[in-house]
Amino acid sequence: MAKDKIEASIRKELEAGRMFGPFTYDQVQQRYSFFRTNPLGAVINGDGSLRPINDLSFPRGETGIPSVNSFVDASEFKTSWDDFNAVANFLKEQKEPVLLALFDWEKAYRQIPTAPAQWPYLMVRDFDDRLLLDTRITFGGVAGCEEQKYVGFVWNGTDKTVRLPEAKLTKRINQIRSFLEIGATFAYNDVEVIAGRLNHVAYILPQLRCYLCGLYRWLMNWVHRETARPLPPDAEEDLHMWLTTLSNFKPTRLIARQEPTEVGWVGDASTGFGIGVLIGKRWAQFRLQSMAELDKNIDEEKREEERIARLETIAVRLGLMMLIKLGARGGKTFIVWTNNTTTESVITKRKSKDRFVNAEWKKIQATLIENQINLVAKRVTSAENRADELSRGIRRNHRTRYQLRVGVPHDLEELIEQVTEA
Repeated sequence: MAKDKIEASIRKELEAGRMFGPFTYDQVQQRYSFFRTNPLGAVINGDGSLRPINDLSFPRGETGIPSVNSFVDASEFKTSWDDFNAVANFLKEQKEPVLLALFDWEKAYRQIPTAPAQWPYLMVRDFDDRLLLDTRITFGGVAGCEEQKYVGFVWNGTDKTVRLPEAKLTKRINQIRSFLEIGATFAYNDVEVIAGRLNHVAYILPQLRCYLCGLYRWLMNWVHRETARPLPPDAEEDLHMWLTTLSNFKPTRLIARQEPTEVGWVGDASTGFGIGVLIGKRWAQFRLQSMAELDKNIDEEKREEERIARLETIAVRLGLMMLIKLGARGGKTFIVWTNNTTTESVITKRKSKDRFVNAEWKKIQATLIENQINLVAKRVTSAENRADELSRGIRRNHRTRYQLRVGVPHDLEELIEQVTEA
């Protein structure tokens, strides 16, 4: 049966003009004074179909008769198995649009021709001891075009975008929904699989990586792996965030630049006055209006610490609004400077034990995803924090013409107001 399939495939190659023959040895000798013949091999494609191959590695292990492949210096054709970040970096660095080609040895596209000088080495012997000339590369190739699928994503070399295939996005949404079914229990392996799949999606939505923590915490606390367990509350909250985002976000994403961008963004907060934010020379100042509003549901034992954490988080949200108003470009990660350890940690984790801070970060995350940008925190000393004076109500060192007016979000209007008087 394999022989019939191989012969049918050879006929197809001959009819398409990708192979020539069959020839006798004497016929080939008249054209080439030296040539090599290689035995037929067979490979099963990913779709189950079978195709013949020209076995250029034959004979194996014999020193007297070297194979065709043995003449190839592997050091001159180094190949790397690139991951998402390597592909993203490469495409982001290209100044001009690029066409993409996919080479896949599991599929017999066979569209890439070989050089005529190589043909004497590419003879293959059929079942009747006749010779065939193979003029195409011996693995599949998809010709260049704007989009190609690689490492589970569809890349566009012209628009510099990346997306999940539509079917895969739908599948992920349905998988999340199955985990959110009331009363359902799950095996350890089921949770491991969904965590891995969402981790893959997080390459194009890095803002959601923090919402994998509940799943990984669930896995770490699993004592008896053979026992099915219900979804814990923190993992449920995380999956709701994933479901909401994947159901509503713009699926085609700009390829993100990996290295963070410095724009001079720094913020600070004090309970004595309020919030100050600077982005380069542009600045904004906000006054705290209601301590009672700030203290809602606060932990009395950590009152001062949580007050600052809440104000610092609001400072990040306001700074993000300023950044967008100044024309932040999608596909970038921006550095936020802070002198507060808690704020630095929360920017990294995007989570806090304080429900107020968590609620603010969900709004920040939604804005980041909508505008296709991300944040990274870096530390600055209190003495070097340029926003310190603004947060304490001092503005004499900042020119009025550089003040940036931003609308205070409706949900924060009772808590803060922007100070805009000269």
